[in-house]
Amino acid sequence: MANRSNLLAPTDPKLLDVIHSIHAAARDPSLWPGVLRKVVAIVGGQQPPRPPREAPEDGLPTEALDPRAHELQGVAHAALAALERLNFGVLLLGPDGELQHANKRADDISRRTRAYSVGTASRLQASVPAQSVKLYKAVQLASQLGASRDMPGTPLRLRGVSGGEVHAFVVPVPADTQHFEKSVVALMFVADPHSTLANFAEKLRQIYHLSPTEAQLAEALVNGRSLKQFAVERGTSLNTVRTQLRSLAAKVGAKRQLDVVRCLLTGPAVLDL
Repeated sequence: MANRSNLLAPTDPKLLDVIHSIHAAARDPSLWPGVLRKVVAIVGGQQPPRPPREAPEDGLPTEALDPRAHELQGVAHAALAALERLNFGVLLLGPDGELQHANKRADDISRRTRAYSVGTASRLQASVPAQSVKLYKAVQLASQLGASRDMPGTPLRLRGVSGGEVHAFVVPVPADTQHFEKSVVALMFVADPHSTLANFAEKLRQIYHLSPTEAQLAEALVNGRSLKQFAVERGTSLNTVRTQLRSLAAKVGAKRQLDVVRCLLTGPAVLDL
């Protein structure tokens, strides 16, 4: 695994400021350029990239996990350190699905589930070919929507070799934030539904002032469950759950279900702080 000892400490106020800025930009994409300019101002010089290393037998290529493997014009260490503080896997993808970077959680989920890996030309692929097609379509859509303020994202379910599912969510990166050496058009968040976040619902309640039911609904949506599934689990009607979703969306600051999930995935509740 990559050595992350040189990354900014999670208590560093500059890094925390970057993290909070990322959260704000997740709600308002027009803030992304300012976020990256702030990161560029924070980070000093760059270390030269390490020579590429062979990919391990399992998991993602080592160089994709190493923040020093790509020079990102000043964005590298602070921005990638922020990704390491997330409790979800995050993968940075190029226009053809090329894996540019993955945080450690994404690598852990890949190793554990084998739901996705890197194939030819460094393209991220699903274990099921048909799901790879959906993944590439989601990345292409992200590339097309990159300059748009309307960025709903695409939910995916990737099946692992053991039969379990990994829930993924592909969101565009605005075109005017390309400070990367190589083009990054999409972020893919991945979550293993069998690996829950500690006190996640309680964190959601405190951060967004949710009711217990709204927090449970939010956690269910992040873990890939549908409104209908949640209604059955709760023994209530679908209309009631839809009403709860509208209340949840208003408190999170979103309008649609996909926007709710995106805000939760990029919000402070998923940070390991």
